[in-house]
Amino acid sequence: MILVWICHATLLNGEHSPLNSFYEPLKKNLILKMEINFFQSQFGNEYNSSGIFYVVDYRRYVYDSQSIKMIVEDSLVTTINNETRQLVYSSIDNNHLSILDIISGNLDNIELMDQKSKHTYHFRVPKLEYEGIFEFDKYSSQLKMVNLFIDKDQSVMVEVKSVQYLDYYDMSIINGENFEVIDLRE
Repeated sequence: MILVWICHATLLNGEHSPLNSFYEPLKKNLILKMEINFFQSQFGNEYNSSGIFYVVDYRRYVYDSQSIKMIVEDSLVTTINNETRQLVYSSIDNNHLSILDIISGNLDNIELMDQKSKHTYHFRVPKLEYEGIFEFDKYSSQLKMVNLFIDKDQSVMVEVKSVQYLDYYDMSIINGENFEVIDLRE
């Protein structure tokens, strides 16, 4: 536990680095807006999506693509599927950790491993036995990719096309008119 705290403290309070520079604006209450490509590989099946990812606050973010919009507010997940015309409410365990949680600043259970280069950070999530990589552009130091390896049959990658910081974003906009509403919360 102490090692996790030391790595987390070093990550957030340490020397100037691309990783620190990426998370610094979030501590100043700026909203992160990223144009991303999302890739998931699971047991031989591939899923790809492109959209906009907004980080509003800790455990509060939105992924918005042409086909779906997913709004996460702590343990509540609201998914709007434009293709199936469904509005789905579900909940996630507070111990759940996804690649979008990591990008949004949920670094509580992450341990940084030996750094291979100034722009590549390897990490692991001991509780879940995940490993991952942050990769930054060598010239601009902008986040380029985050890869999360869940096991030999499952991985998730986010490729970052652009990064902006905003002063405001309203994540409460949900137009569920003419959608089937499904509530999976317990």
